Amino acid sequence: MTNYFKISFGITLISALLSLFLPIFIQNILAGLGILTIGILHGANDLKILTTLKSSTKFKNRNYFIMYIGVVLLGITIFYFFPSLGLLTFIVVSCYHFGEQHWEGKLNPSLPPFFFYSLYGALLFFLLFTFQYEDTIAVIGQIIPVTLSFSFFWMTLGILCLLFFLTLFRYVQSFSQIFIELGLLVILSILFAKASLLFGFAFYFVVWHSIPSLQEQKSYLYPSSSSFPLYQYFKSAALYWIMALLGLLFTYYYIGVTEKNFLAVFFSFLAAITFPHVVVIGSMFRHKKDHEG
Repeated sequence: MTNYFKISFGITLISALLSLFLPIFIQNILAGLGILTIGILHGANDLKILTTLKSSTKFKNRNYFIMYIGVVLLGITIFYFFPSLGLLTFIVVSCYHFGEQHWEGKLNPSLPPFFFYSLYGALLFFLLFTFQYEDTIAVIGQIIPVTLSFSFFWMTLGILCLLFFLTLFRYVQSFSQIFIELGLLVILSILFAKASLLFGFAFYFVVWHSIPSLQEQKSYLYPSSSSFPLYQYFKSAALYWIMALLGLLFTYYYIGVTEKNFLAVFFSFLAAITFPHVVVIGSMFRHKKDHEG
């Protein structure tokens, strides 16, 4: 168990306790700050990773930029014209991506990890969705005209829990790690149940996904021999990070975002920038594995 895992575990426990007393509006402010800073920043170096992955210089960085932005715009278009497809795709892709980041390098190497990655991510999402049913339904209703019953979430969560327990001991070979991961799920469940929907999502997104991902990317782009790797990461990510914030700001002021539909627009924006990011990070993990092998 890494030092960061131990620290994050402690932060999660403290945050679960604080969520019992912290006002919702403060939780949402903290959540928004976390997503807009570390959350978006962790995906702001995708172009740098993409160019590093390519062994040839057939395409210039400008071409990568155009293709990447094109995928983001495609995601926005899908959400605008086909919101049901966009929302479903975002959830499915995010389930896999969250699971991949959390479990990469920890599973039985003889088994294909795709199913377990997706299962773990789906379990996290449905824990949050079920405990925050009313707010979840409100956000979904702002994107697509569908109202899912509470029993749907409970039944889906039950099936996911069963599948997770049935596969956990096959994929994870360390009993101590299994015990720790189950303890983490219990604490996250308390946090998801007592905190707001936005804070619950943002907490996992920032603490358990974005920061570990940022560390992985930093070590990949700037090995230990590099001087001030964290500064170099921020420097190369700054432009895309600022562009993403400006894009969200433009949407907020000029597309008619209101208090009622803010979360729907916010998650749609995250979805659009998530699609190409998942492909880039997956490629980075595969490249690292092939290189180490």
